[in-house]
Amino acid sequence: MKRQISNLATKNRWILSASSISVMLALSSHSFAADSALDQDNVKQEESFEVITVTATKREKSQQDIAASISTYSTSDIETLGIDDLEGIARSMPGVTLNQPIKNRSAFNIRGIATSTSGGNTQDPVSVYINDMPVTDTFGASVQPDLRLYDVERVEVLRGPQGTLFGSGSLGGTIRVITRKAELDEFESSARIDFANTKDAGLRQRYDGMINFPVVEETLAVRAVGYYRDEAGWVENIALDTDNSVVEKGGRVSARWQAADNLDATFEVLYQSSKPEDSDAWAPDLGKFKKSSAQSEGRPSTLTSYNATINYNVMDFATLVSSTSYTSSETAVRIDYGDITGLGFPLLANNEPWEVEFVSQELRLVSNAESKLEWIGGLFYINRESNADFQFTLPGFADYINTNVAAGLMEDDIFLKTNTKTESEELAAFGELSYQFTDEWVGTIGARVSNVKVSIKEPERQVLNFATFAKESVEFFNQGEDNGTTTWRASLSYQPSDNWHLYSSVATGYRIGQTNPFVGKSPVDPDDPLDIPNLYGPDKTLNYEFGVKSFLFDRQVRLNAALFYIEWSDIQIDAIRLSDVANYIANAGEAVSQGAELELELRVVDDLKLNLAVTLQDSEITEINSADSIRSGVVKGDSLPGAVDYQVAVSAQYDWDVYSKYEMFAYVGAQFVGDSLNGFSNQAGATTANPYLAENDAYENVEASVGIFVDEWEINVYAENLTNNDDFILNSGDLSSSYINTLRPRTVGLRLHYRFY
Repeated sequence: MKRQISNLATKNRWILSASSISVMLALSSHSFAADSALDQDNVKQEESFEVITVTATKREKSQQDIAASISTYSTSDIETLGIDDLEGIARSMPGVTLNQPIKNRSAFNIRGIATSTSGGNTQDPVSVYINDMPVTDTFGASVQPDLRLYDVERVEVLRGPQGTLFGSGSLGGTIRVITRKAELDEFESSARIDFANTKDAGLRQRYDGMINFPVVEETLAVRAVGYYRDEAGWVENIALDTDNSVVEKGGRVSARWQAADNLDATFEVLYQSSKPEDSDAWAPDLGKFKKSSAQSEGRPSTLTSYNATINYNVMDFATLVSSTSYTSSETAVRIDYGDITGLGFPLLANNEPWEVEFVSQELRLVSNAESKLEWIGGLFYINRESNADFQFTLPGFADYINTNVAAGLMEDDIFLKTNTKTESEELAAFGELSYQFTDEWVGTIGARVSNVKVSIKEPERQVLNFATFAKESVEFFNQGEDNGTTTWRASLSYQPSDNWHLYSSVATGYRIGQTNPFVGKSPVDPDDPLDIPNLYGPDKTLNYEFGVKSFLFDRQVRLNAALFYIEWSDIQIDAIRLSDVANYIANAGEAVSQGAELELELRVVDDLKLNLAVTLQDSEITEINSADSIRSGVVKGDSLPGAVDYQVAVSAQYDWDVYSKYEMFAYVGAQFVGDSLNGFSNQAGATTANPYLAENDAYENVEASVGIFVDEWEINVYAENLTNNDDFILNSGDLSSSYINTLRPRTVGLRLHYRFY
């Protein structure tokens, strides 16, 4: 099942050749583009494409003017298509996939940079932000809340390493959810009701509301958003008579204060509670949409976040921005691994509560004077703490030992029990300079220097000794420090006209090094030569990118394309020591991910919008030594888990008037995602083949909707997963009692949206 690149050098030459061809085509088209620009109708230009301003570079800029690969979903995109979460966005963007083995644990994959389809035990390779707040944990990353997208300004997806401006956890890229701020001079309100029926499930109910009101006109305003979800499940746990239904509620409240012409502040509180009854994965051998686990595997999540952002204009020279955040979350990790130990008894994990707290502070100074030189400088600090109770049990094992070995030898079925406290503290300084050499040429350089301290502490770890069948208690403490990680970025832009932007860039990203939960020699086998190290170091990516952003045919066509080549070194990979089944992280090997991305938007025919997004990529392990290969199960030539070879998204939307009074639209979209592998070739800690290696199926998702705007109302009839696709899009290879995920079955609904502005 292992896929290999037959000749890496040949593919490297292909990328270089494609780059040269792209450059020649772009330059040869320059004269046509510049000439046609003179004859353009400005009004038509503005109507053809929505001009999206983003803050991906920590300053406001048009998406088309940034020398990086960025995709954006605006407010109108999200509302018209009824997109409710990041899963609805990921499939339609080039270079991005989202694996969700269980609700509230999304694992993003950008440009193939991942070593696990479920997130693994390291910091995620893609950082997720709400405005300036990171919401991704570093230790284990057991939860990634499914953020609701009602009344958000936009979603920005930055592909490629973003270590300079966004720090750790941005190996593959960064995803930012930008919430809408309070309007100082307008009263606004909206409400949305969404009822849908899911095949093999039942009713899905969604309710949303927003109100914005000035308290002191032009000075102080408040914006409040609330939402509620009650969604029927379609996967039945036949052992417990539960299903994967979910109830969610939450909202945001923000206040904006214009204290002076040069001083404004925004304060925001976000709360979200998600309570799935059970997990979405099921076991095909039990029947379609059936599973059987000894405990519910639903992963509840409660997220609360506070942020204060202050902007101060310093004498029209620069803007001083302070962003202070506090975030707390609580979850429970419950898993039935089945007979993974080979002892004939299921292994149950019940890790609850799992509490995480973040405190972050960013202070940056952004130039705003008109000059050929633009600059940013800043400091960033974040402290992440987690406190989790871990308990692993082998139900029935104590009775077996007490009956067959010696009565009273075991007092309970607990295999491991502990409370774990972890902390990571990260301090960084960053800066970026851009200089406009001529009207067409701009160069940018930036760097970030980070220092990280990490620790893990278990006051009393109780572990079952299989030699005596007694519990052994130990105190465990491990800490370390990364004395400095430097990331950097350099880019060169060429904009010969408003219609063409060519750029090349080199950028780096990293994940922090951390402490291992097990260290030293094996307590079970003193002769085992494998000593687990106290720490594992950071891993890094180096991305080479060439891109083109263009408008063609009197700005009726927008074509953005990029070629990338990523080198990934010192990869953090889950490893295992077989003598005591101790899990740890090792720095192992190198990988390469390379490919091409394209976004095409056409407005050639009035009122018809056509969109195409294409990804072609190859991601594989290129180097690993024999010792690291045994520890991790990784073999040279292995594809990176979850990395698809291709991804295509296509959509069409047609708008028309009814009786010259009402507006209607019809939309159809489809996404096609290639297959991938769920892991590496060999079993971790051994030289034997990985028994859980399986293929994630290629699949398609088709969606459609028809809507009408009547005054302040939008009425929308829609269908999701129109073909009722049930391919195995995520396959754990029978690693647990429920091991495959599919799309939500066909869902047909009615959405009513009221807006008052």
